[in-house]
Amino acid sequence: MKRRASLLVATCALLAACEEDAVPRPKGWPRLDLPEARYEAWTDSALSWEKPAYAAMGVRKAEGDARWYDLRFPGQRATVHLTYSLVNENLPQLIEDAHSFKRKHEAKASRIRSEHVLRPEARVFGTRFDVEGDAASPCVFYLTDSTRNFLYGALYFDAPPNADSLAPVTERLRADIGHLAATLRWSGR
Repeated sequence: MKRRASLLVATCALLAACEEDAVPRPKGWPRLDLPEARYEAWTDSALSWEKPAYAAMGVRKAEGDARWYDLRFPGQRATVHLTYSLVNENLPQLIEDAHSFKRKHEAKASRIRSEHVLRPEARVFGTRFDVEGDAASPCVFYLTDSTRNFLYGALYFDAPPNADSLAPVTERLRADIGHLAATLRWSGR
């Protein structure tokens, strides 16, 4: 009797589950709702710029004339690590170090585009490197006034590098870094 009851319940369950024909569904991707691009002023004793309103700025460490900052994007699980230092007749070495950090990503990069930053009225000069492919850092840059100040930055995600999946967020953060470079001011300038 138990066997017949179990068979009857199983048959009813199968018949109830087969009411609709299966319909193939197109592949889908998670929807990314990026926040509206809004900026607010941020100032430190050495420099200032406009940072995205949805990002948190933090001073990680200060040692002598050097400072380390984190521009954190919690909604995008990303951080721009920034290093500020004074130029003490070592500008070529600082620029070479920035290029050296960029070269570390070349093994995974499919292409590296460079864009020069030239703002003579604010004495801001530098280069931004957009690293395409599954590299650890999709954007590396340095900015300087060529005499006293030097700022290096690199964007990192809190996830394994996957350029295709991260592309919309990466493009937005590259634009935010571009805005940082466009609004950067050195102290006393």
